[in-house]
Parts: sequence; structure tokens; C-alpha cells
Amino acid sequence: MALTTTMTKLHRLLSVPKILQHTVNVSRHQCNKPPTLMTIQQIDEEVAKLLDLKAKLGDEPTPKTVLKTPKGTRDYMPRQMAIREGVFKVIVDCFKRHGAETIDTPVFELKETLTGKYGEDSKLIYDLQDQGGELLSLRYDLTVPFARYVAMNKIAKMKRYHIAKVYRRDNPAMTRGRYREFYQCDFDIAGQYDPMIPDAECIKIVHEILSGLKLGSFVIKVNHRLILDGLFEVCGVPQDKFRTICSSVDKLDKTFWEDVRGEMIDDKGLDPISADRIGEYVQLSGE
Repeated sequence: MALTTTMTKLHRLLSVPKILQHTVNVSRHQCNKPPTLMTIQQIDEEVAKLLDLKAKLGDEPTPKTVLKTPKGTRDYMPRQMAIREGVFKVIVDCFKRHGAETIDTPVFELKETLTGKYGEDSKLIYDLQDQGGELLSLRYDLTVPFARYVAMNKIAKMKRYHIAKVYRRDNPAMTRGRYREFYQCDFDIAGQYDPMIPDAECIKIVHEILSGLKLGSFVIKVNHRLILDGLFEVCGVPQDKFRTICSSVDKLDKTFWEDVRGEMIDDKGLDPISADRIGEYVQLSGE
């Protein structure tokens, strides 16, 4: 019975790592001594030691993988995708009615193509590691890639639409719809046209899309950089601060006026009187 138990223990040792396996016989060649057999009791003791050592070492625990999406991104379920596809169809149909063609551009561009095009927001561009001697960045929007496309292909006139994802290394606020990866639906008119005609068409397109989506009442706000520059000039903003102050004003749809005012004065050195004058204009609303 003891021999059977011992053999069973020896079979269990087959799973012990090779570095722990020992022969129960003394080699004939060790010290030129005749072979010496171990007793059953000695075998039991050695087996017990090895089993105890195996239990102490154990197998390395496999670290648990946390399954989640990266910060500022999310998954979309089939039902949500069905809604999105319906929205895209309304948008694309409108773009096509106005004679636009679609294009596609790489999700990344040469870093030099994007650098310096977004003012302070350039810090939100995702840079990629050097690949084959080229410095690359993920596209921040669809407008700059389109400008590169037009210039590279020497296009004189074009109406184009482009629906694709863009990427911004921003602090996401998921509950407020601020993501690091999101879709943009762009409609641009490139070329020489009668003054304000393209601007009016773009506003008409926005109206048609929002009406087609049946979202209820809506207000279209027009942003014109020259009007904003004129406002800054009237308020006493130095011309070399136009772009940086504009970047602050752009944040009004995300934060409160007091925060924007503090940034303009404390971070960007704007005179408090000029900041207060800007506040009088940007807080106006009405029909």
C-alpha cells in the first residue's frame, strides 16, 4: 500500500517545473560510488518537500484585463447606429441637392500641414510617433485637410461634403457631449463666387437639415470672424491679441462668462475695461 501511495505522489510530480525535478537514484557516475537506492520513507519526504515548494511557488497570477474604451470615446449599439444612419441620410441628401460631391482624406496628415492652423487649439492635436521619417498627426477637423486637397490638386471651384471622424486631445466631458473622437459633417464651397452667396447657401443648408430632422424649434447663429475682429477693435483689444482673445470667446458655449473674463485678464493680459466691453456684446441675445 505504501509503495502504491509513493508511486501516486511521483506521478503528481510530473507537473512540477523541470528545474524542480530530481531523480530518486544517485547517479552511477557521481563520485565513482556504487548506486544507492533511497528508501520509501526518504522518497516520501522528498516528494513532500517538492510538493510543498511547488505550492509556495505556484503559477504566476495572470493580471486581469480591464475591458473599457479609451477616455473620451464610446461604443455605439446597433439601435444607436440605426438612428445615426438615418440622420446621416438626411444630411447627405441635403448636401447632394445642393450639388456637393464627397471626398475622403487620410485620418492622419503630415504634422506640418496641421501645425499653426488652429492657434492655441494646436495643443489639442494628437501627434503620432515617427513613422518612416515622417512626423504625423491625427486630423483635428476636416477643413484643413480639404484645403490641402484643393491646393494639392489645383482645384479652382468645388462644392464638397465630408462626413468623418476627427480627433482632439481635449479634456472630455461625456455628459456634455465633448469627446476626443467624434464625427464632423462638413460642407464647404471653394472658389470665387459673388459676395455672400456661398454664405447664404450654407445657412439655407443648415435650415433644411435641422427642419428635415424634425428637432423642433431651433436658432441658427452666424459666426463671422470680421465682425468679431471689428467688435474687438471697438472694445480696445490690441490687434496682436485678436486671435488669442477670440479663442477665449469661443469657449462661451462651454463655460460661463466669468471664467472667460478671468482667462482673458489673468492669463492673456487683457485690460479689464476691454474685457468688460466685450462682455456687454457677447452676452446680448434676442431676435
